[in-house]
Amino acid sequence: MSNSTPRNLLLVSNYPSDTAYAWWLMEHFWASIADHFSTPEHTVFLAYPEVTTVPEIIKSTSIKVVELTIPWKTSSQSSHARQFIREKNISLIYFTDQRYFNFQYAMMRYQGVQQIIVHDHTPGDRPSIGGLKGALKAAKNTLPWITADRVLCVSPLMRKRNITNARIPKHKCLVVQNGIQPVTCKTNNKASIKESIGISDKSLLVTTTGRADPYKRFDFIIETARQLKIQSPKCDVIFLLVGDGPAMPDLRKQIHDNKLQDTVILLGFRTNVRDILCASDIAFHAAMGEGFSLSIIEYMSAGLPVLVPDTPSVCQAITHGLTGMIYKKDDAKMSASYIAKLANNEKQRVTMGNAAQAEANENYTLEQCTHSFIDTIKNIYQLNT
Repeated sequence: MSNSTPRNLLLVSNYPSDTAYAWWLMEHFWASIADHFSTPEHTVFLAYPEVTTVPEIIKSTSIKVVELTIPWKTSSQSSHARQFIREKNISLIYFTDQRYFNFQYAMMRYQGVQQIIVHDHTPGDRPSIGGLKGALKAAKNTLPWITADRVLCVSPLMRKRNITNARIPKHKCLVVQNGIQPVTCKTNNKASIKESIGISDKSLLVTTTGRADPYKRFDFIIETARQLKIQSPKCDVIFLLVGDGPAMPDLRKQIHDNKLQDTVILLGFRTNVRDILCASDIAFHAAMGEGFSLSIIEYMSAGLPVLVPDTPSVCQAITHGLTGMIYKKDDAKMSASYIAKLANNEKQRVTMGNAAQAEANENYTLEQCTHSFIDTIKNIYQLNT
């Protein structure tokens, strides 16, 4: 960062400081920014709407954590945010999952903000918008001051969504492909991991991970387990759902009502998710939508064939018949038939799993993602380090 013009950067979280799950990637991005752009003359701030426990990765950086709601919802929050921007000489703002168009951006710029980035991780598939509505939306999104300078998109598909649905100008939409640290599995502890969960080594393990929220469709996976018992009652398959969340009471009831206690296990939140994936045979991801799923890439990197619906944002990393199986959305009979097919063909499972692993470890690594992210931030903010 040049010393000629002192500029401070504000990173903005849209969730409290103690939130877990996939937010580790955003924390990694924030730490990477601090590593590259913090100097004695230039400070990186991180604003949480609520500060309780600060993540360890943030503690290990030079980032200064503050409690600040931005964009604001009340007049007092507005006054606090605008005062902070002005007094701390905030010239650069990096938002997570905020709107591209926001009248508050004009007020931020009036206080001295020169550039605003929005990193879009929001899930879901949205239709193209054309005609008069699309033209008006596109025209609105060219207005200065009240629109972001750039939108970072987690995959080419999400860039297309921002261009065709949100009607954001193409030159403002940049891809920073999501990635993960490759999964390393120990070949000799698969049986012991299964035993620790209470599963026979002979049983085939179908695993999904994530927050137990209705949007993630754990209920559909349970319905698939029911359909599998009807289609292939002798198929020794255990469905393992790893994660906690608001849907848990309904999921427990669904399992009980369908007498699936011996077939579906709600494992709850676990810190050893990667070990569990390494002990699994198939991965299943039934979410209603994604931005670009880190869980799916972890499944692939662990060498698992992945079962996904034909929802574009969910299946974008999977090639049917090569790295996994793509079923028709909401068709539990089809998903169950694919599970049965893979359960009865070890060679196909291994071949698909190897192809998935190669794809993930070649194209979706955290190292590649980080390099792309830092290069993009440097270019946008015209920073020199």
